[in-house]
Amino acid sequence: MNFQGLSDRFAVDEHAVFVALSYAKINALRKQKYLEAKAMGYPIASYVSSRASVLDKSFPIGENCFILEDNTIQPFARIGNNVTLWSGNHIGHHSTISDHSFVASHVVISGGVHVGEQCFIGVNATLRDHVIVGDRCVIGAGALILVDAEPDGVYIGAATERSRVPSSRLKKI
Repeated sequence: MNFQGLSDRFAVDEHAVFVALSYAKINALRKQKYLEAKAMGYPIASYVSSRASVLDKSFPIGENCFILEDNTIQPFARIGNNVTLWSGNHIGHHSTISDHSFVASHVVISGGVHVGEQCFIGVNATLRDHVIVGDRCVIGAGALILVDAEPDGVYIGAATERSRVPSSRLKKI
């Protein structure tokens, strides 16, 4: 993606920019393009679904945020700039999601959690209350974080193994 000639076609004082990129390179590409658009002087737009529950409007959501349906953002939670919250997440009270982070679907972030910059949190991950997730962490799908996560860490959830008992041997409840 190249912003060369953007201001020639779209005047800075008449248009806003929204950088719609995924979590590639642990959000580094989206961060780079967001910062480029800001440096050009563009206002930065955000999208918050009308079907998301933001329970305390006095804590504003940052710029270039993409917050889809069925997210619950509890009181006193802070959402930084350039954050994506995919569908169906719970962001607990007094939690912070720092700039340039991506939270996949059905993640539970308990109260008082601090998620650092440029983090990725995978589907169905759970973060216990008051933990700190360091910058540039990758929290895998289904991971359970009970203690602080060191910066640049990769935390992988345990995969479920197949039972030795076949389903045909299970009794009806």
